Amino acid sequence: MMPNQNQSRFWWTICLVTLGGCESLALSNPKRRVWVANPLSFATSDRVPSKLHSTPPLYYQEEEPQRSVLDNTPTIAKGQTSVGDTQSAALSIPIINYICVNQALLLLFASSTAIAASFFVNPFGISSLHWNDAQQFHSLFDWQPSSFRFMTGVLAAIPVIGVESIIETSDNRDASRVNFATTNMVISLFGRRKSEMEPSATTFFQVMLLSAFIAISSGVSEEMIFRGYIPTAISTISYSLPAALFGQAVLFASGHLSKDAEPGENRLNWSLQLFNGLWYGSIYLMAEGDVLPCIIAHVLYDMHTLCETWTRVNNQMDYTQKSSMQMGEEEKNAVERLQIGTGITLNSETVNFARYFFYAFDNDHSGSLSLPDCQRAVSYAFMNDSIAPDTKVVRDLFEQAREQRDSDGNSVEFSDRLDFSEFLSLLFVLRSNSRELSRRPL
Repeated sequence: MMPNQNQSRFWWTICLVTLGGCESLALSNPKRRVWVANPLSFATSDRVPSKLHSTPPLYYQEEEPQRSVLDNTPTIAKGQTSVGDTQSAALSIPIINYICVNQALLLLFASSTAIAASFFVNPFGISSLHWNDAQQFHSLFDWQPSSFRFMTGVLAAIPVIGVESIIETSDNRDASRVNFATTNMVISLFGRRKSEMEPSATTFFQVMLLSAFIAISSGVSEEMIFRGYIPTAISTISYSLPAALFGQAVLFASGHLSKDAEPGENRLNWSLQLFNGLWYGSIYLMAEGDVLPCIIAHVLYDMHTLCETWTRVNNQMDYTQKSSMQMGEEEKNAVERLQIGTGITLNSETVNFARYFFYAFDNDHSGSLSLPDCQRAVSYAFMNDSIAPDTKVVRDLFEQAREQRDSDGNSVEFSDRLDFSEFLSLLFVLRSNSRELSRRPL
């Protein structure tokens, strides 16, 4: 018979391999496809990593893009130029149920595996599992609430929300892809906000409630697995606390990779989730082996991501819809001048789409785009291209447009921003010279 120590390492190795295999199968299995109903994004795209910690892969329907001066720009389905033309009003209850049930089943399987592994070492030891190398610890199943444990979880959520905010405001192309994936996912789940134009759409209370269900199911499941069972297995096998801390974070980050994403997106999302995994693991250790603060922080992070993204995107969609409804004389004259200057012909459908695209990235709702707005818009416009314009090129064209406006004696309220015609001209130059102005192959 094996010594008890070696026996413990053997069975926890079996547990770790089983949990890792389950995770790999979950990532490799083909998932069903769901409709994207997000007129802000204009399009659907292959599934890419999102900032949410733990949502199963969502795939988006692909539409044939319109061919125009904005050729290859991700677009809404042909003929859809307003929110009312989409299917975005409804909640996706089946997908939400799928997410919650999937997390519950994953936790059930992981708990069964951990119980089986601990049974061969200590039949009654499942409640004493821990990896903080201390005599004092909280059982993984000790969820008795206290103000200290709650406040620890609240404070632990602040850094991960802060890092998310940095990525959200970044104009980096990979960050833009991750942000668009999060936007598509949230609108796919919750749809449009209830209004006079969408009386049957979703209320904020519904989003709060359903976000809580998703966040609690994912927070409990993933923290029990990644801050409970997996590091306990690694610690038992390696006798190393750093190995347990870093190992669970690496596995946590790897579980958020997507085979359909660009390498840069996966690197960014992997780094983000590695930070989150290390942070949650550190919270567990600093709280003397207590997983409850990790669960609370995880739940608050996911709820913030879901609710804040849904509110922000709906605000932008409302503004975009309202601003793009009617084209003023000044915009018409500007488009005519652009067509004369470039020799291209823009039909009304292309112009309407371009205006919708323009206002969708006007985050300040000022009727003009700042340089960061333009960088994000260009990132999205070239998202499906194998090459992307250098950000320095975009900045130079932005400055050239401003200088041209000043030399023409045109006075505007926004000296450091571009209006619709200036942005359209910038996009046309980039699209017409995409290979010459590209930074590198992607």
